[in-house]
Amino acid sequence: MNMLEEIRASGGGLRSYFSSFDGFAARTVAYTTARVWGFLYFYDWLNPDPRRTARLDWMIMAGCAGGFVAGVVSNPIEIVFTRMQADAMYPEGARRNYKNILDGLMKCTDEGTLLRGSIANGFRMAAICASMTNAYDWMKENSYYYLGPSWINRFLATGTAVGCGVLFSMPFDAVRVRMHTMRPLPTGELPYKSSWDCFWKMLQYEGNPRVNSNAGCYYAGGQVYAARLFLIAMASQYLLDYYHGRQMTSEFWTPARFNYQGGLDYDIHEPFTDAFNKHMVSMWGINYGDQAWSPD
Repeated sequence: MNMLEEIRASGGGLRSYFSSFDGFAARTVAYTTARVWGFLYFYDWLNPDPRRTARLDWMIMAGCAGGFVAGVVSNPIEIVFTRMQADAMYPEGARRNYKNILDGLMKCTDEGTLLRGSIANGFRMAAICASMTNAYDWMKENSYYYLGPSWINRFLATGTAVGCGVLFSMPFDAVRVRMHTMRPLPTGELPYKSSWDCFWKMLQYEGNPRVNSNAGCYYAGGQVYAARLFLIAMASQYLLDYYHGRQMTSEFWTPARFNYQGGLDYDIHEPFTDAFNKHMVSMWGINYGDQAWSPD
């Protein structure tokens, strides 16, 4: 709340809350596409069985590998977006003043900083992919067992997944932000030599119990971080309900499920049976309408 008040008091009006919107759009498209592609690519490689029976270890390995690759690949856009957001916090003479996302990318290219903090960004996304998917599926299946078909299942599962995502990914996010926004010291040297150096210095000087501090330095701003993850996750699920409800998918396919209504879920990922799947989709849509697509 203090940060929101400071943004309002800066005099920018409502527009200041939506600064660097083009960077946000580019970042969302880039990292969401890369993350989903990375997870599904590695999950298909680890588990080629068309029955798609989920395994916790495979999902964690696919999440770590796919998330890390996605984080490294999308880092150039991520660093520009982070700098554009933080720019207003600096004095006039210290601002980078990127005009838009393309201007920021060109200036970062000139600086040679497009991959700065990419390791931390890769670990951040790996932690999100490896922790949230499993927690969501586990919580939703268990809550369904006790509560039946209710909207609360989605709410509980999303909250549990977001809690795990914040716990495991935010330390890497704190390192990523510092790596992306750091400037040279008066001596001309950078404060941190690498992502690992940044993590170690935060732990040594800011998270050390011997100097009356703790690991909270890695979770500063955790409320906003959690709220953003929760809103994105919930909005994505309802958007997918609409997407599937309008039969806008080329194939009736999901990566995997652990368990559903007490039995294994055999999802057929095979082109010869796609006509049968589409027939089932049509019948469900006719008989139940949009309710057929909501897992609630």
